[in-house]
Amino acid sequence: MWIDYAVRQVLHTAGTLARQPGLLLATRAPRLSFPQLGELGDENDTVISLTTHGKRLSTSVYCIASLLVGTRKLPVILWLDEEDYKGPWPKGLHRLQERGLIIRRSDGKYGPHTKYYGTFKDFAGTSTRVITVDDDMMYPRWFAEKLVNAADADPDCIVAYRAHTITLDENGMRPYKDWRATRSTEPSPLHFATGVSGVAYPASMVDYVAGLDTSFEDKAPRADDVWLNHCALRSGHLVRQVYPHPREFSVIPASQREALVHHNRWRGGNDAQIAATYTDEDVEKLQAALPVD
Repeated sequence: MWIDYAVRQVLHTAGTLARQPGLLLATRAPRLSFPQLGELGDENDTVISLTTHGKRLSTSVYCIASLLVGTRKLPVILWLDEEDYKGPWPKGLHRLQERGLIIRRSDGKYGPHTKYYGTFKDFAGTSTRVITVDDDMMYPRWFAEKLVNAADADPDCIVAYRAHTITLDENGMRPYKDWRATRSTEPSPLHFATGVSGVAYPASMVDYVAGLDTSFEDKAPRADDVWLNHCALRSGHLVRQVYPHPREFSVIPASQREALVHHNRWRGGNDAQIAATYTDEDVEKLQAALPVD
């Protein structure tokens, strides 16, 4: 499964390179802008949240610009650690801020959890749905529109473009590399949303995770997907895909030199953090959700 994923990403690269000049032009277009908080109504608001750091500030411009040209525009909040917030920004990021991008300073160093943590804390109790995205991806124009439509259809579910199905045996959870790609739109506690292609979290999930504060630091400090899916299991939020098959979007060239994927996927980092996070009780819940033969 992982080899197939890598091959598909290579094939995406040509189209990605062709799209980049147009996205840079979009950051200069006065007619394009992100809506601001509160402009979408008081109920069922949705915001997009992400983080970036270091050298990836430059490549993240393409990610954010791909959201700017989308068919459904939502407020976008970018979280930066203090040194990046106070440091020099690429010109493209300044232009996106002029287009309405909200840039905030994180109150701590939370690694990959920075992409959602501050937004969840800020919007807990406000009935706000939060979509998370990764800074190294370029999203299609219909990304937010189709994700919001799917989330509206199942408002209590976590909705993702890409999910794995957790596999188990008599010893418990199988290694992460053995998990299967999800081939269904049915909600299930066995579905594990992967943040790379974008995930929509309902307001009730936002409230639950915010209430746990920084508990992830002792369990899964480098695996936000592990922590959030564990929170979903504990809080009773089922995960479903937008489509019956996972969707994978284009990786921005040169953006993954420091990516956690190298550690978490290929070096077993996910398995270590899964073992530290999921308890025997959690595994029993997963086993209870297995289909009956």
